[in-house]
Amino acid sequence: MVSPEMLRRYPYFAKISEESLKEIAMMAEERSYPAGLQLFNEGDPADYLNIIVEGEVQIQYQLGNGEKRTVDTLVAGDILVWSALIEPYRTTAIGTTSKPTKVIAIKAKPLRELCDRDPMVGYQLTREIAKLLAHRLESARVQLAAA
Repeated sequence: MVSPEMLRRYPYFAKISEESLKEIAMMAEERSYPAGLQLFNEGDPADYLNIIVEGEVQIQYQLGNGEKRTVDTLVAGDILVWSALIEPYRTTAIGTTSKPTKVIAIKAKPLRELCDRDPMVGYQLTREIAKLLAHRLESARVQLAAA
């Protein structure tokens, strides 16, 4: 478990009620990973929504020729594995730590159940994920234009 106060530091949880935030905190734990660790591959089950506390994670796509292309680098404060809340609940890219990284890992299934019970939680998280995806889409467009 992490403290609700720790979650409140991140904008994704800023407008969530204290009661719901406590429930989310019970679903969460801190995890640490060394640099160079592949955390997930494209198509893996997205069992945890992660918030990067410190460190760096490269988001990559594997091209047809087997080459991995980095399309984004996530840092402290970023959401990692947003697909834990969006069907079909599978990762959409490859994620590899480029520095020692610490995350808050929130169990996805109980978080989705909370979103179903408390639509305001679902709305707030979905709104933040939509902003995140818009930013990442723009970043991918810039990467493609430069290629």
